[in-house]
Amino acid sequence: MEKLTVLKGKAVPWLVNNVDTDTITPMKRLLLNMDELEKYSFEPYRFLDGDGDKGKLNKAFPLNQVEYQDAKIMITGVNFGCGSSRETAPEAIRRCGIRCLIGSSFGGIFKKNCFQQGILPITFPEVTIEKLAKQAETQGEFMVDLERQKVIAPDMQEYDFQIEKSRKDSLLYGMD
Repeated sequence: MEKLTVLKGKAVPWLVNNVDTDTITPMKRLLLNMDELEKYSFEPYRFLDGDGDKGKLNKAFPLNQVEYQDAKIMITGVNFGCGSSRETAPEAIRRCGIRCLIGSSFGGIFKKNCFQQGILPITFPEVTIEKLAKQAETQGEFMVDLERQKVIAPDMQEYDFQIEKSRKDSLLYGMD
């Protein structure tokens, strides 16, 4: 697994609440080759009519927008990753290039599965999430410093976050 120490890049804001794991990786796509997880990730939102086989991208979905295609960070709504314990959900997010999720709350099992995929889930109060999402819309660069446990927003304001030592070490050293 790739190490995560400092992550710099765009953040894609997507403040939809209660995005469940079946929305991230729909059940009908789970028997596909794992390399297709990215293509069908977020299918109900990502494609018009919610159908990835028709191939018409929904331009309103942020990961389909040119300015967010290289995003490494996603700022999420409340209770992101709720629902089943689908391990493919964080894997699909990782295959989309996202290494850090910042939200006010995450589904419990989903959050644990994120660490196994090398994704850092960070929680902040909703007011902070809204502020960070607005800054992400300006296309400024964010920095996530895992060693110092800080998120540095485009306006250079720093936000401290908490993480269990064992989880931190696993990400820093690229261990599953």
